[in-house]
Amino acid sequence: MAISNAFNAKGGTKYNAPISFEYPVENVTTKTINHRFDHRPHVFIVDENGFEVQAEIRFVSSSQILINFVISFTGIIILR
Repeated sequence: MAISNAFNAKGGTKYNAPISFEYPVENVTTKTINHRFDHRPHVFIVDENGFEVQAEIRFVSSSQILINFVISFTGIIILR
């Protein structure tokens, strides 16, 4: 399927899944996120200075993600 065919007239996809969610966190070493994506979302983690950081990401189930940080973390977790 061509990329242009994947989007509907309103800019969303033909699927009912959410497009992107942001989860601000402050001083956490672990974060559990329950989501409604119909697929395993991409996880981006950005610190308060705008730099992407790495963390242990575990897909516990089809709708739950567990993220573990090495040190206390403040920033945003983005699911797409």
